[in-house]
Amino acid sequence: MIYDVHAHMDFFNKEELKSILDNSKEVVLIISNSVNIKSCEKNLELSKKYAKIKLATGLYPEDTLKKSDFGKLKDFVKNNRPNIIAIGEVGLDKTEKADFELQKNIFIQELGLANRFNLPSIIHTRKAEKEIIDILENYKNQKIILHCFSGNFKLIKRAIELGCYFSIPSIIVRSEHFQRLVVEVPRDKILTETDSPLLSPYKDKSNQPAYISETIRKLAEIWKISEKEVENQIEKNTKYVFSIK
Repeated sequence: MIYDVHAHMDFFNKEELKSILDNSKEVVLIISNSVNIKSCEKNLELSKKYAKIKLATGLYPEDTLKKSDFGKLKDFVKNNRPNIIAIGEVGLDKTEKADFELQKNIFIQELGLANRFNLPSIIHTRKAEKEIIDILENYKNQKIILHCFSGNFKLIKRAIELGCYFSIPSIIVRSEHFQRLVVEVPRDKILTETDSPLLSPYKDKSNQPAYISETIRKLAEIWKISEKEVENQIEKNTKYVFSIK
């Protein structure tokens, strides 16, 4: 069985989504991460329509981020808690035009929201990895997933010490960084993701959850175990992090 803990199913149109789900017979869980309130609403609809799609709600630090957005997110989570599996995608990004102090303020509030509702946080960071790890020092008792983490290995070591999980994108098949990361990070802290439709292992195709199979094959090669053993490890990790029975 295959698990994709970070995708953006709301980015696909109706026809694309049907094709992707038809190709995803072996995928038992797709966590569709949200980027703003409209995205939260769309992913909520998808989670109600398709059993394997689960909802993560969050505010990506995009250019249009506003202080008032957090209040809307808080109300959305409060009103839809039974349908929500995680807070995500949240974090910091210095390549976006949104004020960085505003990003930090909202990110910290989102971590507080995750704590209040006992939900894992799925975290994005770009050019702000140290700032993220510094903030997470204050959230050691939460389940934290670092999505596609590209920080240096000193920061990765700090994140391991904090108990963070790492979701590995399917571009591991052509990324030395992620190939090394899955050696350094304990196996019980590894999850799998695609970031669909982004970060495809195939240069000429959009990404989709079915391509997690490429990650499984690569992990089996690196860890020198069978693909079935990899799947079992990832399943165990995923079920624990997201409290799946």
